[in-house]
Amino acid sequence: MPNHLNFLLTTVRDPKEPVKIICSGDDFWSVAQQFAMLQLYAVDVKQVSNEITLRRPDRRIVPPHPAPDLGCPAPRVRGADGEMVDLRGKIIWNSYLTGVSRYSNRALRIAGAYARMYLEDFEHGNPALLGRFYWAGLAAFASKQVAFTLKYTLVQVFAPSTIAALGRGNLWLYNDALPWHYAWALCPKSVRKCARERDVMTMHPVVLDNLCWQEWALFAVCCVPWNFDDKTSKLGKPIGHLKWAPLLGKAIDGWEALAAETNESRKPKLALAHLRDMARHEQGEVLQGFTYGGLMFRRDLYLTRALDRGFGVSEKALMFKFQLSFSAKEYVEDPEWRSDAPPGIRVEDYKQRMEWIDKAALKYHQLMNGKCRQRMLAELRILAAYEG
Repeated sequence: MPNHLNFLLTTVRDPKEPVKIICSGDDFWSVAQQFAMLQLYAVDVKQVSNEITLRRPDRRIVPPHPAPDLGCPAPRVRGADGEMVDLRGKIIWNSYLTGVSRYSNRALRIAGAYARMYLEDFEHGNPALLGRFYWAGLAAFASKQVAFTLKYTLVQVFAPSTIAALGRGNLWLYNDALPWHYAWALCPKSVRKCARERDVMTMHPVVLDNLCWQEWALFAVCCVPWNFDDKTSKLGKPIGHLKWAPLLGKAIDGWEALAAETNESRKPKLALAHLRDMARHEQGEVLQGFTYGGLMFRRDLYLTRALDRGFGVSEKALMFKFQLSFSAKEYVEDPEWRSDAPPGIRVEDYKQRMEWIDKAALKYHQLMNGKCRQRMLAELRILAAYEG
């Protein structure tokens, strides 16, 4: 347990007079974790009827289970008579589609939370510091891409394990990453002071309860993040409990360097370096073990590559596209506004995946710091408006 942390919050009744709040490191991380979860879920406030209480109510999340998205394409199979049959309306498909819709809608909510973080459009955000959460902008576009990928017909037909793998990785990367960002916005000094003390098992009981209500929580809490060697791509033993990890520590150092820089012309370079450190944490210490380590997901990826080689050029549009578009839309045709994965990429291979991500990050960086900056911000504002 670290020493108590000091930071200023503002009272509701008199916003002109800040009140000093003294809290422990566990309270600090509880606030950050709860903030992240409240971006994704409805809130059920527990309060006894006919009872007046002045105590702050417990805010418990209600994980959403939306109805099937009727706009999501349903797979079609060939029936015994040789005719193609649409599976929509079948009991088994309705149950299956509910999961697809749930993961996809949640990915869009996550994209919205990342976009608001980048734009400093959140509690304790500071528009004067726009750009410090550089990775969050790229993550918003990536989460949007996950949402649309999950709705691809051939992904649903030929790669069902991909749906759970992408949904699982997207959610728990968010649970790991966004609280670090919010905590930094709340009090950078407190992050530096107690970064190594973050541990979901010591957070407030209501926050821990909310965390464990989420899908795949048992596996995620035990395993995320992992020990991971970025140079050898070797995955070590799990760290778990959403604790501090070495590559994440480098990303925090990047925030410190960015905050200390007074020369505005040097900040974009530092922001890109921080983004790359955060991407290595994201891809190595979180997703390499939690998502890409799954045998069934690796099988789906192999099958996708095999199908891609088997189809002609005219049928490519039917396949899952390894593309990251810097747009609120699903895909874009203009090559300036997208980053395509190299043909035949084995995305489960960390080194190959990072080579593509580094190139995508550079294109994102060029768009953010050139003549297209205002359009990039406009696209992020579209995503930021999505709250589910």
